[in-house]
Amino acid sequence: MNKLKFSSGMHLFIIITSIIIAVGLAMGLAFHFTSGTFFNWGGDYSSYRTVEVRYSVHEIEEKDVMEACDAAFEENGVDYISYVTSGMSTESRIEYRFTASQDPDALAKAAEAINDEVGIASDRTGYATAYVDLNARFNSNKDIMYAGIAVAAVVVFQFIYFVIRYKLTMAAAAFIGDVHNLALFYALLAITRVQVASSVVALSVFVVVLTMIGCGLLFEKMRKSFRTDEFKEMPSFEQVDAASKAAFSTVTTLNAGILAAAAIMLVLTAIIGGTAFGLLMPCVCALIAAAVCEYGTMFFVPSVYSRLKLRADRYAAQKAVKYVGAKKAEKAEQQ
Repeated sequence: MNKLKFSSGMHLFIIITSIIIAVGLAMGLAFHFTSGTFFNWGGDYSSYRTVEVRYSVHEIEEKDVMEACDAAFEENGVDYISYVTSGMSTESRIEYRFTASQDPDALAKAAEAINDEVGIASDRTGYATAYVDLNARFNSNKDIMYAGIAVAAVVVFQFIYFVIRYKLTMAAAAFIGDVHNLALFYALLAITRVQVASSVVALSVFVVVLTMIGCGLLFEKMRKSFRTDEFKEMPSFEQVDAASKAAFSTVTTLNAGILAAAAIMLVLTAIIGGTAFGLLMPCVCALIAAAVCEYGTMFFVPSVYSRLKLRADRYAAQKAVKYVGAKKAEKAEQQ
């Protein structure tokens, strides 16, 4: 731990971040033109068509229905982006979602094939019927707008709070950290093709809040350390390194706890299966968010802040020299 130099690798960290963001931008643009989405938008954000299959739980098993649906979709050359299951004691439902650009005729033929394969005469208690909605559904993205407003509000609040409680240089470093972590988070979402849904969009606010907490712990260590004369006499880079090392265990424990919780949820999701499918993407995003905040807060922010602090210290020293010189000149004139 004592050998870690948090403030010495700014150029390396900028290169690493730039490469990841560039790759994410390239992949996002490529998928934007080939698949119609920059991110892998979830069903509640994209425009989509549906094929809904309802069946009697007393006569047909879900596994058989899904196998028949998969075969019908493959035979007609259509691929669904997601599916949602629901049901009651007598009837269950599977809704398959397709991109709005999917061929309506192919979907209609797939629905007919599903009915031919698993459909049962209506005069029996058991049945399986496929309904197809050929009209694309266009969802409003107001919650994305609200999430963007929330992120901007949190960033502005953090900047003002850090200026009041700490210093302008610390507030500037935290602001740069917010922008850095958000850009890195979005780039990794584009690279991993995580489905962006409402719960995932909310994690953007989570990234900013987690960055704020990490930066607050870091700068609080510096503020308390400045009470000692020994710390004041240290060079700027050594001061930042000392504070970073002091805050490292706390920040890492926080992020590790989030990583562990998300990993446990992923394992449970894998064990439970399809019924917990909605938890998969938020858990993956939580893993990405925690990793990004650990890297951004404990490595990138100290390296940036050390440069800002060095310039501020030099400016303060030059200002002090000018002030002392002016005082001496004024005193000489009076004599």
